[in-house]
Amino acid sequence: MKNTLRIVTLMTVLYANSAFAATGAQGGSEFGLIGWLFIGFLALIACLQIVPALMLIGSMVAGILGAVNNQKEANNN
Repeated sequence: MKNTLRIVTLMTVLYANSAFAATGAQGGSEFGLIGWLFIGFLALIACLQIVPALMLIGSMVAGILGAVNNQKEANNN
C-alpha cells in the first residue's frame, strides 16, 4: 500500500510539472475580460481613495493657515 501511494504521488508531481510548463500558445499579449475587469477594479479603488486624501490635505492646509492667522492676530494685539 505504501509503495502504491509513493508511485501515485510521484506520478502526480511529474505530470503537474509538465502542466505548469505549458504556455497556452497565445503569446500573452491579451488580458481578456477578467484581466480588464481586474484592472478596472484597481482603478476604481485608486479613484475612491483620492477623495479622502484630498479632503485630508485640504483640512491640513486650512489648519496650518488658520494657525498662522491666529498667530498673527495674537501678535497684533
